[in-house]
Order: sequence, then C-alpha cells, then structure tokens
Amino acid sequence: MSVTLLRRIASDHRRLVTAVALLLAVDGLLYAVALYPWSRRVVQAEADAAAAESRLVRMRTAWETATRTGASSTRAEERLEQFYTQVLPPDFAGARAILSPYLDRLARDSALVLERQSSVSDRGRGGRLSRLRTTMVLAGRYEDVRRFIHVLETAPEFILVEDVVLGQGNESDDRLVLTLGVSTYYRDAAPAAEGGPGS
Repeated sequence: MSVTLLRRIASDHRRLVTAVALLLAVDGLLYAVALYPWSRRVVQAEADAAAAESRLVRMRTAWETATRTGASSTRAEERLEQFYTQVLPPDFAGARAILSPYLDRLARDSALVLERQSSVSDRGRGGRLSRLRTTMVLAGRYEDVRRFIHVLETAPEFILVEDVVLGQGNESDDRLVLTLGVSTYYRDAAPAAEGGPGS
C-alpha cells in the first residue's frame, strides 16, 4: 500500500481517524494516570502480604519452639525433682544407711574381711546436694573381690564407685587387698554440714 493511498484514506475518513487517535490518546492517559499506579499498588500489596505471611510463619515457628522448650524444661525439672525425691537419700542419715550397713553386709556376703573404713561428708557448692564418701579397705580372694564389685555396680542403690585399687596382701597367703572409694549424694536442706569424718 503506497503512502499516497494512505493519505487519501486518511483525508476521506478524517473524522474516523481523529476519533480513533483521540481514543488512543485518552486510553494512554488513563493507563498512565490510573491503571499503572493501581497495578503498582496491587503488586506492592501482594509483596506486603507475602512478607506479612512469612513473618507470621516465623513467629508461629518461634512460638512453637518456645513452647516445646518450655515443656522440655518443665519435664526436665520434674524428672530432676523425681530423682531428688525418689532415688537419692533424703538426708545425711539416709545416705549413711545406704553406704555403711549395705557395704558391710555386702562385704560379709562376698566373704571379704573389712580391715578399715572411713567416711566424710562434703557440702555441695551452692547446690541442693551434698556427698558422702566412704573409703573401705577389704581383703579376700580374687573371685570374692570380683563378685563384690559386680554386685556393687549393679545394685539399685545410688552408689558411685570412684576409686578401685587392688594390691597383693601378705606373701604368706593368696589374699588381695581392695581399697575402694565409693560415694552417694543426698539432699542437703540444712545450712551446716550434718556429718563429718567417722565410721
């Protein structure tokens, strides 16, 4: 189509071409003034909503984590309190009753001879627990010493074996000498230590 033909069509249909041009100009103006800013606001609103949703998910996750941590902390405190009240002796006398008569009886049952025994209590620093430590010197045959230690380590009482020293007794017999350090803990409610060295 030649340029002259286009000029001729434009001059013949001048009103129509002018109307179409005006409509295109108004449409462009409406897009620039109203539609474009509105679409930008919609895009911004969608971005804000996505950011708010992301913040909400993070806050919900943090809240659930804090709730689980609080529940775990509460369970740990309950278990610790249960340990204090149901496993440990309630006081010095209870701790002494676990170590002294129990260990003496166990030594007799294992055919060991108790040569010496001493106990000392030390108060925990700033905590709720104190320790009662007992040192025993026992003599007997190897099999009896082994049985004694096995029964002690598998006993339901809360007794910790801290030191085990095994030596040869007199050259005249086959007895061994076992020096054993054991301890237990007890709840210490009193401000001063109730016990000390002794046996």
